[in-house]
Amino acid sequence: MAPTEGSLPMVQANMGIGVGTISLATLMDFIVQRTYHELNILSEILPRKTDMERKIEIVQYASRTRQLFIRLLALVKWANSASKVDKCVKICNFLEQQSLYFVDTADVLARLSRETLVNARLPNFSLPCAIDVLTLGTYPRLPTCIREKIVPPDPITPNEKKKVLQQLKQVIQYRLVSCELPQQMRKLKIENGRVKFLVENEFQVTLTLMEDSPVIPWRLLDIDILVEDHETGDGKALVHTLQVGYIHRVVQSRLLDNDKPLHDLYRVLHSFCQSLQLEVLNTQASLL
Repeated sequence: MAPTEGSLPMVQANMGIGVGTISLATLMDFIVQRTYHELNILSEILPRKTDMERKIEIVQYASRTRQLFIRLLALVKWANSASKVDKCVKICNFLEQQSLYFVDTADVLARLSRETLVNARLPNFSLPCAIDVLTLGTYPRLPTCIREKIVPPDPITPNEKKKVLQQLKQVIQYRLVSCELPQQMRKLKIENGRVKFLVENEFQVTLTLMEDSPVIPWRLLDIDILVEDHETGDGKALVHTLQVGYIHRVVQSRLLDNDKPLHDLYRVLHSFCQSLQLEVLNTQASLL
């Protein structure tokens, strides 16, 4: 079936320069092919028609072709200014997009004013604080707890330190008098807020008190094991630092909630020192 007047070949959207467009060269090629195709069909059907029918067909073909090429000519002339039209289309699209942005912004602001900003209000300004800062150059209304937690306290003076140590010495003396001491730990010395107990050839411990309350337990500060044998340990200490730390924790636990804490302290350290002395004796005997 021959194409009707004014119809164009079907073109896919992706054949042109853009979506839904077609290049001018392709369009001209289609028009030439259509004209040639109609001319071939006309040459085949004219011999079977009468003279009047042939004239009518030729006139109709010429008219259709003339109208088609007139449209093509108009399109070619319009293509010279197509770039300007394309710019206008882009400008219109840009303006429409900006208009949509303005509408969306107005909608969002309206929603914020109705929903979000109802409760988002500034608090009352602190006028006394502003007056203090502007007039005095500082703010004297800060809580004192900030200073106590951030600013370190002033160091105590030597006289205050001496007075505190003297009071602590009296507290330690009172505690020693009021409690029962083991017979083997009667050799002691109080100085610098500490008391040192010495058991010959076994150990020496240093204790102190954190408060003057009679229920506050003793605080163990240092343990020194006096069992020595330079030949057995190759000149090194017989007790490792980790062992001393473990003994320190055990003895400190015995000093808590105990009616006779110093007795338990002596029993633990005395048992350890005796075991250590027996170990040294065994080592010396094996070397003979």
